[in-house]
Amino acid sequence: MRFTNENVKHQFVSIVTVAFTLFTISISSSFAGEWLHDFQAAQKLAQDKDVPLLVHFHASWCAPCKQMEQTVLSTQTLKNILGKRIIGVKIDSDQYQQLVDRFNVKSLPSDILLTPTGTIITRAGGMQQKHTYLSFLGRGASRYENDRRVYLARKSKQELMARKQQESESVEEESIEIEVQEEVEEKTYVATDPARIGLEGYSPIALTRDRKWTKGKEEFSWPYQGITYLLSSRTELEIFKIDPGRYAPQLLGCDPVILNKQDRAIPGDTKYGAYYDHNLYLFVDVESREEFKKNPDRFSRTMHVLKIEEVEGSVVR
Repeated sequence: MRFTNENVKHQFVSIVTVAFTLFTISISSSFAGEWLHDFQAAQKLAQDKDVPLLVHFHASWCAPCKQMEQTVLSTQTLKNILGKRIIGVKIDSDQYQQLVDRFNVKSLPSDILLTPTGTIITRAGGMQQKHTYLSFLGRGASRYENDRRVYLARKSKQELMARKQQESESVEEESIEIEVQEEVEEKTYVATDPARIGLEGYSPIALTRDRKWTKGKEEFSWPYQGITYLLSSRTELEIFKIDPGRYAPQLLGCDPVILNKQDRAIPGDTKYGAYYDHNLYLFVDVESREEFKKNPDRFSRTMHVLKIEEVEGSVVR
């Protein structure tokens, strides 16, 4: 058999392609179950996989950090999550002060769960027990997955409306109209569906930070998980937009006890709210709230990913 230059070149390209593919697969699989130590590389991987990024801040002199490393971070249970549902990166606070300042880390150890683009989903400070830590990660990952699903559904709806509009108008007119419409929607958001106003119109920022019931305004409204929340000022609006999951009620405002025991999404009442692990939960009555207090980890450690359509009742509080 005769080998021409083209034959040799083709075989060389094929070998290089196969080798590169195997190299890529080996790199990707090597991250499964492992902690990374480079923030930028970890964020890039989280973006490629479209999963949340877990940032664990620690220091060599921190005794609680060492304890958490042995009892939580190195366990097989946690390794089974890393690289799949979450990408994890460990940051030495002494070496990366700019990241400490960026995420306003005040204590060690400290954990922050981010979207792939860097928006804070949730955070926890101090030494965490294994079950509490896994609960923290499960809630955060579910929150991101639910938000992602809502975003894709909204995007699909917008694309469908754009296609229909394109069929009825000229290409030039339709193009101008969509550009103007998207620009307006990006700058402002005005609530139009009273049935889906969160917290009965009270500001989640004022409630979480100051424990005050302050009425929000429609001009400072913002949607999150299919529910519109009203803020009382432009400053509150900007804070909420950066990290809405930190201030909005968990589980779309549904009672976690009923969801856990009956698998039903029933909206709670603002009269029966409680904070646990820096998160707000709403309950249908005092009895439900008291049952939650007896075993908060059980009822907050849910893997339910609720859709707004699954919530029973017309008002989401």
